[in-house]
Amino acid sequence: MKFALVDEQRLEAKPNLKGFCVGCGGPMTAKCGEVRLKHWAHQGRKRCDPWWEPETEWHRAWKNQFPSDWQEFVQRAGNGEKHIADVKTKADWVLEFQHSFINPEERKSREDFYKKMMWVVDADRSPQYKNRFLKALKDDGFTNRQHPEITAIASKLELLRTWVTSSSHVIFDLGEDTLWWLRPESDEYWSYLVSIPRSMLIEFHLRADSLGLDTFVEKYSQALSDRGSFPSLTDYYHFRG
Repeated sequence: MKFALVDEQRLEAKPNLKGFCVGCGGPMTAKCGEVRLKHWAHQGRKRCDPWWEPETEWHRAWKNQFPSDWQEFVQRAGNGEKHIADVKTKADWVLEFQHSFINPEERKSREDFYKKMMWVVDADRSPQYKNRFLKALKDDGFTNRQHPEITAIASKLELLRTWVTSSSHVIFDLGEDTLWWLRPESDEYWSYLVSIPRSMLIEFHLRADSLGLDTFVEKYSQALSDRGSFPSLTDYYHFRG
């Protein structure tokens, strides 16, 4: 974990610090070696949140796009169940940054628990993984005149098959300035993708906009269709009118 409570303050790991978990209150030790990112670890082998996974530099880079008090947010349900979300915004969006494979049962459990959430999926976790995605976009993707901003691809690619059944928003990160949003009408046969600039997606959440993401993408897609190019952030704020 990035944060622990030290004298009731959320602090990042530093050598010789002792702290307590923001989720369960258990004792934590600062791990500040040369191999992994600096992080906090529970003493012993305890894991207070079964959904937690070891962080990579990719996780940390995404989390650092947002204020520290949005990061590692403890979400509690009425029945007492609680989990630590990677990020929760002022507009109550939960952002989960997923690097490794996640089984469908756990994915559905997280979506049911958080409800208003977005997955950001690391599609750049290996050159082979990324190249297959880009090849599918280039060789198998197609558009039509009515919706030139949408790329349709047969859902045979492993990455797409894994995520087309998600009930939440899914964003694929290829490590480039352009992200790919998997539209909710995608199914086991066809995946429908819209490209979105990374900076615009981050800005959407930082502004705590009340505009729903579906509406945002609909208007953004229309601007792409009308102009044939990415709208600027200034154009984005005109969408709300």
